[in-house]
Amino acid sequence: MTISKRPLGVTILAILAFIGAIIWVGSVIAFLPGDWILYSTSYSMRIMWIKAIIAAIFLLSLAYGFLKGLRWSWFLGMIMLVIWVILHVRGTLIFFGTLSSYTSPGEIFMPYIIPLVILVIYGVILFYLTRPHVKTYFGIVQLSDITSIVNKSKRTIVLIVAVLAIIAGICIWGFTPSGDINIISVSQTPENPLPGDTITVIAEISGGSPFLGTSASLHYSGRMEGSVTSIDNNKYSFTFPHPFEDGTEKWYVISAGDKVSEVYILQVGHVERSNITSLAITDIIQKPEKPTTSTSSVDISAKITSNVTISKVTFEDMHFYENSDGSGSGPMRSDGNGTYEKPIPTQDSKSGTRVFYRITARDESGNTAVTPVYMFTLTDTV
Repeated sequence: MTISKRPLGVTILAILAFIGAIIWVGSVIAFLPGDWILYSTSYSMRIMWIKAIIAAIFLLSLAYGFLKGLRWSWFLGMIMLVIWVILHVRGTLIFFGTLSSYTSPGEIFMPYIIPLVILVIYGVILFYLTRPHVKTYFGIVQLSDITSIVNKSKRTIVLIVAVLAIIAGICIWGFTPSGDINIISVSQTPENPLPGDTITVIAEISGGSPFLGTSASLHYSGRMEGSVTSIDNNKYSFTFPHPFEDGTEKWYVISAGDKVSEVYILQVGHVERSNITSLAITDIIQKPEKPTTSTSSVDISAKITSNVTISKVTFEDMHFYENSDGSGSGPMRSDGNGTYEKPIPTQDSKSGTRVFYRITARDESGNTAVTPVYMFTLTDTV
């Protein structure tokens, strides 16, 4: 039996649960019209929507049950809080492990104190839900009441378990990759784009899961620009969001799951390679040649010569490991004798990480020289 008078704390928790459900769904909807969507893959957007919908369903159910004083909502609230505490503790410990460089009190407050405050709040809510007057409101007076509820609801419990088993089976089937992911082909239209043209890349990719497909992205010249949108069962389309000027040259790859395509070169209009000043990039050296996970950095050096002053030397790189990626672009350091150097940090990279890089040089006469795209893979041993 429940009592008619609802505790104020339960009312507050119900309102917070309702607001939380609105925030989960509203936050995703709010991002859709903005540019942020261009930098998220269709795969990650599906994951985000699934998380938001599941969280909203549980929180709305919790809010309704708390307002009505339904017994099952007390159990649901306790289970959700225990799960949140476990996940929060795990996430906090991992987060603390990445903050060893924080030394000043001002830097420590935000990353260290706030997670602990959140943990205390969870603990206070758990303690509050076990108070006698709160349990009485939900019709749970003694421990024997829980046993009585279970005995009277055997059929309901069996039905719920069966439904959950079916849902779990569907999820396992729907979210489990159906086979190895393979990038079958990549095509670009138009093949020879002119300045201002809309450039689209179509990638045919096999594998992935029935519900999510695969996390496919297009990365070009040291950055990731938007998502590859699914247009068919195994085809993904990417359109560059901005037109390029005449003479633009980019290099790009398609990543899908743990696979990365070969390198493709995009040239817009007339890309001039004048050799009037004999600009050249030679003697490209990678040390070590076969880097391992114990390597702290891979050092790249190149000899760059020209009859006029070198104005700019740019190094672009991309890193891929399973479903994660990273990229960078910046100047190379000159030693003053025509050799330019750039280290690629690898101390935190795992075995199997693939790194692509390319060097571009420009002199004061406007000439440009570029190298092919080089690649190495980190291994456990040489």
